Amino acid sequence: MLIGCKGAIERRSCDYITDYFPHVYEAELAFQDRKYQRASEYYQKAFENCKPVNTVLYYEMLNYAEVCARLGRNQECLQFIRYSIDEGYELQYWLEDSLFREAFNSQEGKKLIADYPKLRSDYELQVNRRLRSEIHEMMHTDQMYRNNGYKQLKQDSIDRINTKKLIEIFEEIGYPNNKNVGHYSLDQTHTDIGTILLHTEDSIRLAYFVPKLIEFVRSGQCNPLEVGRLLDQYQLYNGQPQTHGTYQSQEGGLAPMIPNLGVVNKNRIGIGLPSLQLQAKIDSLRRVNYQLP
Repeated sequence: MLIGCKGAIERRSCDYITDYFPHVYEAELAFQDRKYQRASEYYQKAFENCKPVNTVLYYEMLNYAEVCARLGRNQECLQFIRYSIDEGYELQYWLEDSLFREAFNSQEGKKLIADYPKLRSDYELQVNRRLRSEIHEMMHTDQMYRNNGYKQLKQDSIDRINTKKLIEIFEEIGYPNNKNVGHYSLDQTHTDIGTILLHTEDSIRLAYFVPKLIEFVRSGQCNPLEVGRLLDQYQLYNGQPQTHGTYQSQEGGLAPMIPNLGVVNKNRIGIGLPSLQLQAKIDSLRRVNYQLP
């Protein structure tokens, strides 16, 4: 069964916080536990509600393509490979993996291989190269006087300039992501505004950036982790316990956090993150699967 993502979007509005991410996290848990049929069912629930995206750390489109390959559903597998190509992933990522050999040996797979040069060209043409370069420059200036002998007045001035530019970007194009500013594969450089956001002034952060980012999370443009980090860093830097549990302490475990875990989980789920307990289960399986410390 192919996933009718576009049809689902046309029939109803989608709130990624309530309609999408909860299913993705359950799917990720099942995927890491190698329960591929169960993972498939949760991914399908998410994709029937909302257009699929590749959320950093969860990569649901990539994982669903793998799930379909393992379950012998080659058409769906190729469908999601094509979706990922539309977000900037290179075909070689799958061609080098023997798991996808059967899918690519099919008639549809051979057609995708033949279509790939044009798909890649179309993707590269839609990327806003000027904005990509601008963000790279902002990332550079964000660290200019932090890494090279901290000079607060100069860095504060740069931070204010970058804040103004971020607001302009948000208002003109939305959240910078693989669709509009390009994937790592374009030039082997990351285009990530997360650190710049963490250097915005408290008043602007709370009044503008947090609400705006929540809008972007709801529309599927932004990873909810960005919102949690923005709030938790603000609280920790101001001597308060974090409320979303996104920061680790240097000694291990979570940085100081409000004691009511029920409130923390409510806060997390309210911005599209999994509960602490669900995240811990996922992380535990990842450590085993990827032999992490």
